[in-house]
This record gives sequence, structure tokens and C-alpha cells, in this order.
Amino acid sequence: MPFERILICGAGVAGSVLAYWLAKHDFHVVVVERSKTEQTAGQGLEIEEPALKIIKSMRILDKLNQKKTGEMGFNLVDEQARSHGILEAGGVSPTGALELMRGDLTQILFKAADGSANVTYQFETTIQSLRQTQDKVIVDLENRNDKTIATEEFDLVVGADGVRSRTRQLVMGSPEELNCFKLVGAFVAYFSIPREDQDWPYSQLCHFTGRRIIWMRPLGKESKMTSVYLIHVHDDVPNLRRANAAGDRLKQKEAFAEIYSGLGWETPRVIQQMMRAENFYSDELVQVKLQKWSQNRVVLLGDAAWAPSPFTGQGNQLAIIGAWVLAQELSRNRNLVAFEMYEKRLRSYVENAQSIPLGGYGPYIFNPQTRWGIWLLRTSVRLVSWTIHFVSWLKLARILARILPDQPHSDFDLEIEEVEVNGAR
Repeated sequence: MPFERILICGAGVAGSVLAYWLAKHDFHVVVVERSKTEQTAGQGLEIEEPALKIIKSMRILDKLNQKKTGEMGFNLVDEQARSHGILEAGGVSPTGALELMRGDLTQILFKAADGSANVTYQFETTIQSLRQTQDKVIVDLENRNDKTIATEEFDLVVGADGVRSRTRQLVMGSPEELNCFKLVGAFVAYFSIPREDQDWPYSQLCHFTGRRIIWMRPLGKESKMTSVYLIHVHDDVPNLRRANAAGDRLKQKEAFAEIYSGLGWETPRVIQQMMRAENFYSDELVQVKLQKWSQNRVVLLGDAAWAPSPFTGQGNQLAIIGAWVLAQELSRNRNLVAFEMYEKRLRSYVENAQSIPLGGYGPYIFNPQTRWGIWLLRTSVRLVSWTIHFVSWLKLARILARILPDQPHSDFDLEIEEVEVNGAR
């Protein structure tokens, strides 16, 4: 019997894109998400080709453009707030042409998928257990508000529930058993603080010795908040590691406050407001590497299967592309062969995208340990900024675009011409 009813665990980018396309292929989809409907802020992200082609096919590009942060570019500053080079949006700048906050993107994707009669969302709901039979997956779902548990049957289950995937643990085992977490050697925190005039219109990043970064990014011209990233490249910070393992938000904040104590620029303001931030999130960066992405009737998608880490800049892209391919293969093979084809098409592309720049040394090169290293990096960015402005002034951008090779990770074949999607041509 072909698959008809599918459970997706996770209403993030991968989960909602998958739900949208499965509904177009006449599957009945239930999406469960442990969080509330409203997703606030999160980190900034960009959508590029070939993922952008999928987004255009969903006919939501106009809505995404309306939610762009408006960030005009990237400004590298020092402890006295002096600029060492501005990189305008697009091109080599960390600011992309379609720069969004994760919360805005997930909301738009959710509404696009939820618009189908074939899709049902259940927020504040978690998967507690599952049992696979020959032709079904029996799942216990818990409502986090009233603690009630409902038992339902599905033809298959998709775990799109992130790096710490509950679905993966239930089906395949713990990360320790699977040995699937590969430490990147960095700790991060994301949160928002009240905006001040100097926070607009460029994102601003300041380096400090000991491989510490503060990156502040505007959320929009009319927004009253500014997004902050703290990035500490270090392979062992015991206090922070213990706080992350325990999920103790106060201890996490205290550990970051200690790491960034006594530094200049906007640090005192950032730390003071961090202690009050309600949307604070911290973790140790890891990559997820699995030998297989599925087991019988359960398959993993996005970070649950292959988290590349933010240092690659490919997490969002892979989530969208992976969801497209999985939906495509399920439409072609309404049986377990779909999982084999999904992995066969994507595996090498994902492994290539997981490569951390500069042979894995990118995080260390771009986050120096010493004052000399920081000076060298600032000088390099200043030279790049001057060069870009000079090239633009000479109107050579079009010529260089023809000479330079394509961007990495842009060569994946979506096979988009071969698939007819009802109402999305």
C-alpha cells in the first residue's frame, strides 16, 4: 500500500518546506512542533541558489522580500568603534541580498504549508515514543500544556527536529551511541537587545583577543531590537559546557559574561542586556555525521541528519534542498525506495557542504587569538573593501562575474523540470 499519512517532527525551515511539497503531492501531513506558533528573531540567514529556486516555486518570494532586515552591509569595527572596512550587501559580504531573521522565515513557510487542507500543525507538541510495525509507525504525542498523550498511526515519520533530534534518539540511539556529534571547537549565544541609533543600518562585528567575537545585526529599520551573536572559538570552556549540558540559561549567561568581562566597544551594554534577554539561546557547535539517514519507516532531514554548523553557511540551504528532494522522491516512489534515492542524490552534496572553509581552519583564521592576528585580519578586510569599491567605480563587476567561477554549492541538480507540481508551475 502506498504512503498516505506522514508525521513531520519539527516546524522549522526543513519541516515546513517538506510539508508544503508533500501536500502538493497529495500526501496528508501532520507537523508537530514543541515551540509555540510565534517564533521570534533567532539568527539571521540568507537564501541563495539553488535553494532560492525552490522558494520561488513556492510563490512566497514577495513575502520574504517584505520581511528583509534591510541590513545594508557589514562593518568591521574595533574596540573604539572605528571602522576597518565596510562590505556592502551581496557579493563577498556576510550580508546577503535576501537577508532574513529565522523567525520571519519560519513563519512565512508555516503559513504557506498550513494553507493546504492536507497539512495540520500541532504546536507545543512533542513525540514521546514510537514503534514501527511492518506497515505503520505508532507514535505517542504529548501536548506540553495539559500533558495529555494521543496515540496515532502514520505511514512514515520524518525527523526534522534539529541537532538534538528527539526522533533520531528514539529510532537510532543517543548521540554517544551513534558517535554522530563532531565538535567544531566553538561556543555561541544568540539573543536580542534594545536597539540604539548606532546599530543601524550596518551589522557590526568586533574581534577581541582569545578568539572572541561580538556581532550585532539590525532586525529592521523600524524594529526596536538588535540581534546579537557571541562567538567564542575554543575547544573547552568547562563552565559553559556544563551549563549547556544542563540547559541552565542563567548559568549560560553567567559563563558568557565572565568570558567577555572587561572588554571594550559595546560589550558592557551587550552583557547587561543579555542578562535580561528572554530569547537567549546558547550551545556548543557540532556537526552531525551519520552513516545512514533512515531506519525502516523513519527518515531524518536537515540538521537532525547532517547539521553542517554555522561556520559553513550552508544549514539553511541544505534544509530547503533536502526537503525538496525528499518530497520529490516520495512522490516518485511512494514506498521505502524513496529514502534510498533521497540519500543517494544528496549524500555527496551534503558532505561537500559540511566542509568548513580553509581546510577547517576558517574559524581560527577569521577569529584570531592575538592582537597581531586581529590587526592582520582588519587590514585584510580594509584592503578587500577598498578593492571592491574601486572595482565598482570602474564598472568591472559584470566582467568579473563572467570570469570568476560559480559559487560553491550552487551546482546541485534539483531536477525541477521533471516534476509536475499541482498549482506550482
